[in-house]
Amino acid sequence: MKRVLMSLCVAMMAVAAFATVPTTDQYLPALGHALGAADVNGVRPWWRGDVWVFNPSASQQASVTIFLLRRQANPAPESRVITIDPGDTRYLPDVIYNTFGYDNLYAGLRFQSNIPVLVTAESYDANVTVVNKPQGTAGQFFAALPANLAIGPGESSDLPGFDQDGIGTAGTFRSNLAVVETTGNSVTYNLQIFDGSGNLVGTKSYSLGGREVGQINTVITDVTGGTGTNERVHLVVTGGTGKMIAVGSRIDNRTGDPSTIDMVAIHLSGQFEGIVLDASTGTKIDGGLQLVIGGNVLTNFQGVAGIPCGSDSFTLDFSPSSGVTAPIAADGTFTTSVSITYTDGTNNLFTTNWTLTGARAADGTWSGTLKSDTSNGVSVGGYNYGTCNALGITRQWRSAWTGGNS
Repeated sequence: MKRVLMSLCVAMMAVAAFATVPTTDQYLPALGHALGAADVNGVRPWWRGDVWVFNPSASQQASVTIFLLRRQANPAPESRVITIDPGDTRYLPDVIYNTFGYDNLYAGLRFQSNIPVLVTAESYDANVTVVNKPQGTAGQFFAALPANLAIGPGESSDLPGFDQDGIGTAGTFRSNLAVVETTGNSVTYNLQIFDGSGNLVGTKSYSLGGREVGQINTVITDVTGGTGTNERVHLVVTGGTGKMIAVGSRIDNRTGDPSTIDMVAIHLSGQFEGIVLDASTGTKIDGGLQLVIGGNVLTNFQGVAGIPCGSDSFTLDFSPSSGVTAPIAADGTFTTSVSITYTDGTNNLFTTNWTLTGARAADGTWSGTLKSDTSNGVSVGGYNYGTCNALGITRQWRSAWTGGNS
């Protein structure tokens, strides 16, 4: 197999992918140091929030700015700065009170850092009593959500597993929804409630200001006016220029113990890398593909693929010279192409038009087709590159998020 020069310079990158990764911008939508909104079995909850920040670097100190996001627009939020040595974990108990000095306050937190760090937290009721035992706690652990998982206009997500089997705290369970805007811009959104059989049972619109935190208590009742069990919240961003993150909480009214309901989160922006496949067998073949996606637009791509020519074959790099602007359609698909003339450093050998199509799956991965159409082949140095002409080669590809923000 021969390598042929192209008129554009391309470098493929290999980046490890993780299910959960440290990052430099992330959010905890709901923590507090305050009394609960309602007595449960005659006992008022004392809500608290603890935070752990881990610096996974082996050599760099992390500087982390923590922003306090109140339940209002936050154009200039109050902040604190902490530093964490390489490999260390900083524990911030009762963070709203001890770090920021506030009592009777519910808020979200934003963490911005000079290097990627991992943030986890626990939101808990510190006023739990058990027969024949001292006062204790009951709570929920959750990880901070990276800013690049936030959804924007036209995008949606789901949170399954909400229960509200009585009005307020009268039933066995109640469920709340916490939300936060992540860009500093306002956003409007719609909540749709579906029962366990997938039937729509209610819908209601809401809004957030820039970096505003919100909480919708007993969200099923707030949206539908009634109760329900095993229900799913479908969140759709309908307007504004902002983006948002959501997290649910399912609370046992008998004990006050909450459980986290995570947003179905997929990477909609950043760098996606993958492999090239034989269209007929689906097996991996020579080559690879990298996509850059941001704001529901494919902004760049680059790849390597082989094409047969007569008794030989060639490995070709391909990429647009200055990026692309290929919109991602409402159904998650795109199509784009680039035409490249390949050379031996002196002579033009042939031109290949690469057509790239893709579709985003529900889990955020991408797949599609890569077609190469070659023309204008000439004879140079005793080799007839005209054997590459009129060959339309179609391949498959698939890729997944590997990092980066657009």
